[in-house]
Amino acid sequence: MRVLVLRFSSLGDIILSSSVLTPLFEKGIEVDFLTFKPFDQLFKNDYRVKNVIAVQKSHLKTLKEIKNLSKELRDYDYIIDLHSNLRSTLLGFFTEAPVIRYRKNSIKRRLFIKPFFRKFIKEKFNVVEGYCKTLESLGIKTEKPRPEIILTEEEIKRVKKTLPDEFIVIGTGARYKNKVYPYFPEVSSYFLDSGIDVILIGTEDDKAFDRKKYPEKVIDLRGKLSIRESLSVIKNAKATISNDSAVAHMSRAVKTPVVVIYGATHPYFGFYPFEDEGIYISKNLKCQPCDLHGKKECKLESSECLDIEPYTVFSKALNLIKKSL
Repeated sequence: MRVLVLRFSSLGDIILSSSVLTPLFEKGIEVDFLTFKPFDQLFKNDYRVKNVIAVQKSHLKTLKEIKNLSKELRDYDYIIDLHSNLRSTLLGFFTEAPVIRYRKNSIKRRLFIKPFFRKFIKEKFNVVEGYCKTLESLGIKTEKPRPEIILTEEEIKRVKKTLPDEFIVIGTGARYKNKVYPYFPEVSSYFLDSGIDVILIGTEDDKAFDRKKYPEKVIDLRGKLSIRESLSVIKNAKATISNDSAVAHMSRAVKTPVVVIYGATHPYFGFYPFEDEGIYISKNLKCQPCDLHGKKECKLESSECLDIEPYTVFSKALNLIKKSL
């Protein structure tokens, strides 16, 4: 059997979609993966994927461009659509192969934003489990599905030569400011005082969210690494601390314990780590979550959801490190 797995973006979602690859591979199913550039590098040297098909987002905007791409996607027994948006739906339609589509639970997640409906929603949703549920249409049931990105020993050792012996990674950024924890500099100081180095991972744009300067000893690699280099750094870390963003999922995918801090969003939306992957910190305020993606401005103008003591974050991360030893 030959299948095409489809997830265009974004980085964190594509990393989580890797959870379907091992179950498919173990059943002897040939897998191609379709995504946007530069996310194709996630599957470099991945024995579970036969072909990675990478397209520029700007080249897949019109109906004609979608039709043209569909002509190149033939001879698949199934398309597994893990994006479930208009673009992926049209592509599946024109490709003419049977499509197995991921259910986003969008209505439930949006209702969870409203306090009145929240009390009626009991079932916890997890995106990884949702992705793998699509495989049931192929007769594949998964137990404890986990995201996994394959790194080579050479990649891991190459970056290790340039890194401190003991360090944690902090993913300081997120797409929207109400998802960004403001006290990472203070958390960094606690770790440095305890003899553990701190490395910052992310993009150059993440620096715009910095509330204050980091201690001089902090190693700032934001904007200096490729996706795979960032994954290799995280793989060598004792733990990762991150906002609800891609860095958290990168850590999960290379089996490094992670602490995820939630602000305007909420674990219920499905992006929380499993117990064997790490922990999350959320104040669980009545007004939290206030938005599906954390995009809206805080109605209270206080962002109280992010007012979490730095020492609390430090101590929980330190306990996680001790448990993983």
